[in-house]
Amino acid sequence: MATIQDVAKYAGVGIGTVSRVLNNEKGVSEDTRGKVLAAIDKLRYTRNSLAVSFRKNENRVAALLVPVLDHPFFAKLAYYIEDELDKNGYSLIVSSSQSRQSKEYAMIEKLKRRDVDGIIFVTHYDYKDEAIADLPVVSIDRHFKNVPFITSDNYDSSRTACEWLVSQGCRNIAYIGGKTLVESEVMERARAYEDVMRERGLPVILESKVIKHGEEGPLVEELFANNPGLDGVFASGDAMTHAIIRHCEETGKDIPAELKVVSYDGVDIRAGELRHKIAFVEQPVEEIARASVRTLIAKIRKENTPLKTQLKAKFIHY
Repeated sequence: MATIQDVAKYAGVGIGTVSRVLNNEKGVSEDTRGKVLAAIDKLRYTRNSLAVSFRKNENRVAALLVPVLDHPFFAKLAYYIEDELDKNGYSLIVSSSQSRQSKEYAMIEKLKRRDVDGIIFVTHYDYKDEAIADLPVVSIDRHFKNVPFITSDNYDSSRTACEWLVSQGCRNIAYIGGKTLVESEVMERARAYEDVMRERGLPVILESKVIKHGEEGPLVEELFANNPGLDGVFASGDAMTHAIIRHCEETGKDIPAELKVVSYDGVDIRAGELRHKIAFVEQPVEEIARASVRTLIAKIRKENTPLKTQLKAKFIHY
């Protein structure tokens, strides 16, 4: 059985270089990396991954924490996070809090015990009293002190969406979306909506509360009951958009003839007949997922990481 020394000798490099290639670390030229990989293939070298993990105090396992799994955005996010982790030699554990913060605390404890190497967070909860900035943690959208986060350009893309609604002749436009208990880039969508309405001299109709996934229906019913003359809605999230569609089907309100709707996410709006009825801000889910993994691995390796990584969303209308 070939050893790492055999690989180094065959490739004409040092053992440290072979180790960096095996661990997908920086500081190795593409030419040298190619020689090492060719030597590994030629000699059929395999390493004892478990022994490597014990020596490095790593499990090569990362966790993804999301509120729920049966949500189109989170499901797609998990798919690309797992793919990017796999490319970097990591496995993924996915955990949904299901509105129980205790499940998130349990995963943080796993991280402290080194049962997992890092966590990618999508949460509705705050962690002001938890020193997660010292841990290999990356957040998506949510703000925690000194914790890097990945997001889309929520404010700018939301302004574009709201201005489009105005350009379509809408004058009674509402914003509807859930709130988080932690500071979040998601709330930039509501701020953009308010700014556009005030700049255009239009009424601000804001329906935003802390709700659980699956509770969008009652919030939508409340919005339309209190505002029967709505001709436009900017909905934060596809789940909220589907609740609006169900309400309109039940009440006979035609989309888009009587009500223009813009959805922020667009994960499951792009396909099918909704594409021709609903305008949407399409988040770059794949790019967000891959950027979160790259940032997490950098934190695991104790490399410097930017506090905020913002990616451009795309507004798509029929």
